[in-house]
Amino acid sequence: MSGMVALELPSCGFTLLSKMRSVLMVLGLCVLVFPVAFSERCHPHDKKVLLQFKKELNNPYFLASWNPEEDCCTWYCVECDDKTHRIYDVFLVSSYPDTNLSGQIPPSVGDLPYLESLTFHKFPNLVGPIQPTIAKLTKLKSLLITNTGISGPIPDFLAQLKNLELIKLSFNSLSGSIPSSLSQLPNLESLQLDRNKLTGPIPGSFGSFKKPGPDLILSHNQLSGPIPASLGNLDPDRLDFSRNKLEGDASVLFGSKKKIQVLDLSRNMFSFDLSRLTFPKESLIWLDLNHNKIYGSIPVALTKVENLQQFNVSYNPQLKGQIPQGGQLQRFDQYAYFHTKLCGSPLPPCTK
Repeated sequence: MSGMVALELPSCGFTLLSKMRSVLMVLGLCVLVFPVAFSERCHPHDKKVLLQFKKELNNPYFLASWNPEEDCCTWYCVECDDKTHRIYDVFLVSSYPDTNLSGQIPPSVGDLPYLESLTFHKFPNLVGPIQPTIAKLTKLKSLLITNTGISGPIPDFLAQLKNLELIKLSFNSLSGSIPSSLSQLPNLESLQLDRNKLTGPIPGSFGSFKKPGPDLILSHNQLSGPIPASLGNLDPDRLDFSRNKLEGDASVLFGSKKKIQVLDLSRNMFSFDLSRLTFPKESLIWLDLNHNKIYGSIPVALTKVENLQQFNVSYNPQLKGQIPQGGQLQRFDQYAYFHTKLCGSPLPPCTK
């Protein structure tokens, strides 16, 4: 028709539709050839820090998945937040004693500002002190360094990390005293410092922990001195002070109104009258007092403890009298009462 302009198609013979299909195909190939540009979630700062972290550990094969060509949110031993894409968890756990991870805790770990949990477990060749740059991790909730070769003192700077809920530094070679400043941690639920070389007393400041107080697992050290009277203010689930050199009166840890479940004071030098103590009837499941200097007799109040599963008062030579009948006390064998002056079931009958 005259006066109308004809629509000219591309001279290559493509229709407009086929041209669009071609463009989409090219875009698809780009996604396949350059996937990182479209799928990388990990924050570039965190990725750079983790690669430096790996380098400071001498590039162990254990961290072979930490490939700079891949998204660090997909690497082993790290967790990436789904929304912020920041690294919030670094958990290095070995199932093999010969894992070739060695050196000190990498200083670069302090440059992961969103880190909430840090774990090193079963790396005997990880040595040196607890890294000072950890003090920068203000969001940290869990610090777990266990079964390693780390040494030196427990640092005061841990008290600056107000979000800490768990400190577990067990099976290491830490030495020196326990910092009293740890009582300033308002959210601490568990403090586990067992199987180290710690010396000195249990800090009296620990009585000022927010009630009910954290579990205190301080066993297998060389702690000495008396139990601070202030600990009577606390009522955590677990207190384990076993295998130390503690002495004196520990009766402040007992009481019928407490809700403690596990109380282990074994293999110390405690000396107090057991007969005048009371016990929580419903919560207590574990009471171990063996190898001390406890005296008096076993109180009838112990027969009222409903769910006692572990009980041991052996090697307290001044403990005497008849074992009260009833409750759970007769279900334990004679070794729970061995090397005392007690009598009655399960031991031989008392004589006049």
